[in-house]
Amino acid sequence: MAPAIAHFLVGASLLLLLIIPIALRYRLAPWVPLWLVALGGLWGLGPDIHHIAPVYELKLRAFHDSPWVDLFAFHYTLDRPAIRAQYTASVFGSILGFLGAVTTFMLATVLRTRTNLTDTASPHLIALSEALLLVLLFVAATSS
Repeated sequence: MAPAIAHFLVGASLLLLLIIPIALRYRLAPWVPLWLVALGGLWGLGPDIHHIAPVYELKLRAFHDSPWVDLFAFHYTLDRPAIRAQYTASVFGSILGFLGAVTTFMLATVLRTRTNLTDTASPHLIALSEALLLVLLFVAATSS
């Protein structure tokens, strides 16, 4: 099982990356990114609820051990033995991924405030790079 901080940071990173096209199109309130990080982190930690749930522990544990929990920020993939064996690498990798997602999100919001979407292709290039990053993450997660 990957450490909880890795699940939290991967969930937060993915939600920030998924919201970048919306951030490029609309001006978001300053508090939105903070809530996105919190909600994304909880989304990534969701399948681990069986550790604290007072009821349905066996059913929640069975759900946690199924491949369906990859819908929660690649939770099942992060809990595989190959990742579990690389504890330190998974923590530092998730930190680096989170810093990359925050940097990309910040660049998108700065470009949104400084440019008009009809005047430049730069925001579209950021959205394209985000899509490529998500595809690469998916390929890395699914390849053995």
